[in-house]
Amino acid sequence: MKIGIIEICEANHYAAVEALAITYSLKSDNRICVYTLKNLKIPISFSEKNIQIFFNDDGELIQDYLKRIDLEGFDIIHFNTISKYYKEFASVNWKTTVVLTVHNIDTYFDNPLNKQIDLLEYRLKKASIQKLISSFYLPIKYFLKEIKRQKQRDLIVKNLRTKGDKVLVYSDAQKAYLQNFIDASKIIVFPFSIHQPNKDLSENNQTLRICIPGSVDNERRDYVGFFNALKLNISFLNGKIAIDLLGYIPKSSQFLIPKVKELENLGIQFFYQTNFLKADEYEQRLNTCDIILGNIKVNLNNQSKYGETKETGVIFNMIKAAKPGVFPTGYTIPKHLKSICLNYNGDVYPVLKNLIENPSLVKDLKEKAKLVVREYEPENLYQKLVQD
Repeated sequence: MKIGIIEICEANHYAAVEALAITYSLKSDNRICVYTLKNLKIPISFSEKNIQIFFNDDGELIQDYLKRIDLEGFDIIHFNTISKYYKEFASVNWKTTVVLTVHNIDTYFDNPLNKQIDLLEYRLKKASIQKLISSFYLPIKYFLKEIKRQKQRDLIVKNLRTKGDKVLVYSDAQKAYLQNFIDASKIIVFPFSIHQPNKDLSENNQTLRICIPGSVDNERRDYVGFFNALKLNISFLNGKIAIDLLGYIPKSSQFLIPKVKELENLGIQFFYQTNFLKADEYEQRLNTCDIILGNIKVNLNNQSKYGETKETGVIFNMIKAAKPGVFPTGYTIPKHLKSICLNYNGDVYPVLKNLIENPSLVKDLKEKAKLVVREYEPENLYQKLVQD
């Protein structure tokens, strides 16, 4: 087969591109072509001989670039991310069979104007004078922008249905929700990240090292609640735990830095940064952790829910590094990973205390994780991509 993979929107979705390309490359007669933009600077390269990376020409319009890709005669083209260029994707009369990756099901399949208005009202109710721009102006700005984008998303979905193309989601829970809108036979479940052999760098950890992967964003994750739990239980946690905020802290979240420094002064070790991490440092720190914490806010707003309409990258870091995870109750954990996950109801401290007091539990979870993630190795995933 000749397979195209298009990623021209999000550089930090390179792991999903890698997962698709490497899995397809298992068959030597497959030819995989990855298409991106020169200015996107995706940090990715391949040693596999049947994978090539292509770029847009200087000065080439996005729509012309997409039309040129469609003329290459692919058997399948994957749209890995559409978070911009909606009009350009929608305007191409795609001749090739398309697989559209949908990161947020609600925005593509269940987002009429009345629901957009409900979401705006939900956000404006949280507005404050102290954060006038971020809590009042930006929601209105995004609302107006999304009305235009939704027309293009609706057209993309209409064209997809007309042609009988497929949709790719990252979990069975997402598939169950998406089946409310399209037939199950048109849905592919394939992970954002695959597991490949790596070295466990956590074996010599003297304290429990917990990693929270992804950019630090208190809108999507509960950092304030987590830090408060650490402070409240500092007499026990002092010197026994290290926290790796494995992602940069943007300006909007830098109000958390004084809280981090306070906890450091109280005896909790932290690793954090305000700039993007290079891929090799990210991998090294991920492989050094004992446990991955998904301190997610399961219900992001009145419409989006982790483990239903969208998935969390925390899961795919678990897969990548073969690490156990900790999640709030209410999040639907993928069935293959349930045996290496612990849950907390509101307060994560009892779980942390249990892990610290029972090193053998940590060791057992990590050893089990190394076995469980084999389900996500390319040779065990290939059939998911080529299903009829």
